[in-house]
Amino acid sequence: MLTQIEWWGGLIFVVGALTYRMVMGALEQQDEGIPWYRLQMHAFYLLPAVVLAGYFYPLERAALQYAYLAVLGASLGMVLVMLAQELMGDASGDEATPAEAEAEASGGWASVLGAAVLYSPVLVACGLGCAKAWPMVQGLV
Repeated sequence: MLTQIEWWGGLIFVVGALTYRMVMGALEQQDEGIPWYRLQMHAFYLLPAVVLAGYFYPLERAALQYAYLAVLGASLGMVLVMLAQELMGDASGDEATPAEAEAEASGGWASVLGAAVLYSPVLVACGLGCAKAWPMVQGLV
């Protein structure tokens, strides 16, 4: 019988796999584009999956703890990069009227909210990883 955390962990993996497939499917439909962006999206989804998998295992050796912290750091770095890209968007140098600027500002926050919902499995995995990493960091110091 599964414990509650294992059940929720499985749910996070399933939702993460679905959103990963949806995002990568949308990227594959576009012929143009930068290949490094696809690699960035792969890292954005797969690094937190490793963090989430490591969350369920006891990491007793120091080498495993350091590796877990390194993957968690890379995951958090990717989250920051993606958040910066969502906030920056496609910034153009043109002057906009106040009404257009207000519409863009509200659309920008809606875009960030949509990204947070779409990327919620990544955010949850990183949050759980940080919760597990805190006692490890205190023990390693």
